[in-house]
Amino acid sequence: MKFHKQFIITTGTIAMLSSCASLEKKRIVLSDEADLPNFSSKLRPKNYSSSLNISALARRISNNNPQLRAAKLKIAESAGRLNQSGRRANPTLGIGANKIIPGSQGELEVSFSQRFPITNKLNLEKRVSADQLLIAKEEIKMAEQQLITAAQIIAVEILQLRSQSANIDKQISSLTNITKFIDEAAAKGELSQLDAAQTKLKIQTLSIKKKQLAGEHNLLTTKLKQYIGLPASKPLNLSGSLPSLNIPSRTLSLSDRADFRAKALEFQHSKSNILLEKSKRYDDVEVSVLGALGREEDAPEGIETEGRIGIGLSIPLPFYDKNEGNIEAAIAKAQRSVLERGALASEIRLQVATHKQGMQTWMAQNASVRKELLPLAEKTTTDLETAYKKGQGDFTSFLKSKTQELELRASLIDNNLKFHQARVKYFAALGKPNSAF
Repeated sequence: MKFHKQFIITTGTIAMLSSCASLEKKRIVLSDEADLPNFSSKLRPKNYSSSLNISALARRISNNNPQLRAAKLKIAESAGRLNQSGRRANPTLGIGANKIIPGSQGELEVSFSQRFPITNKLNLEKRVSADQLLIAKEEIKMAEQQLITAAQIIAVEILQLRSQSANIDKQISSLTNITKFIDEAAAKGELSQLDAAQTKLKIQTLSIKKKQLAGEHNLLTTKLKQYIGLPASKPLNLSGSLPSLNIPSRTLSLSDRADFRAKALEFQHSKSNILLEKSKRYDDVEVSVLGALGREEDAPEGIETEGRIGIGLSIPLPFYDKNEGNIEAAIAKAQRSVLERGALASEIRLQVATHKQGMQTWMAQNASVRKELLPLAEKTTTDLETAYKKGQGDFTSFLKSKTQELELRASLIDNNLKFHQARVKYFAALGKPNSAF
């Protein structure tokens, strides 16, 4: 008899394994071809124009920058998580059957269970996801402003390189005229041909410098193409002019900074997360309904059909795990967020003050060169040139003075560059990079 019972158990086990194997063959299979969308790595620019005015640079980056367009999909990710959050767990349907062997007795059982949160956990999950969506939007705005600022600095450098190149052209033209004068005078035996050789050497030096500037210009132009999503094979013509040298009068509002707004939202998210972690101290309760129908032998009447129904309630008891660690971590994160927001506010104010002081410094230096040093250098150069042509001065002094004048004009352009770089960073610190030009 003992052997017979063991045989029944073994047979049932084999039957169950066979049923599971059959179910596995009929499982839902997901595939790349049927269940995945078509992904494309190509981002076609919205604007292929080769003409770009510096005033439209910010808008062009917002619409065309490939990194920014890809990053904006983070908003779709957060929106998807928001849509998924706050949903109740799916109910569970259970089906079971048993039969007494040998015999005609057996039972069919059907159960239905559903878990219910006893806190407002689902609403808090929705709130946390909504905060994350807002943070994602601000992070995209931060990335956009950083790209605009970097591109504006490159654009300023490109325009200033053109100014340097134009200044060199003027100097080459002036020295070329002097060379012609020396050649004509040397042919008459009035001046030395060596003076013309020195002038030609200076012209060659300036020509090489101009080629270097052209190389830098091409390199920066190619780099700017990356920011506006323009293929490297297409030409780019940057037009427009830089604003005049004056200190913009703007008032700092921390709410204009996307990173500061993000920090405020991070604190809001941290508070929501604290409440969510506290709600997780209490697990969901489970309510179940059971129904069964079976055939059972009841002597002396014989086999009868009987049914039964039942209801169950499962309540988890928070004896050991009360989620204390996660609650402590959430509180610490919220406190850190408060301190980081205060530190960021101080850093922003320092950035605004630093870049404003930088503009004032370069503006003052330019004023000094333009009003004092350059007029003196121009007068000295003119006097020495006149004296040299009359045979009353030496060529070395004249050429040295001409070089100093060139250096002063170049310093004006360099100061302009540094002023406008500081100006771009100033508007970025204010959170208004679109207002820089």
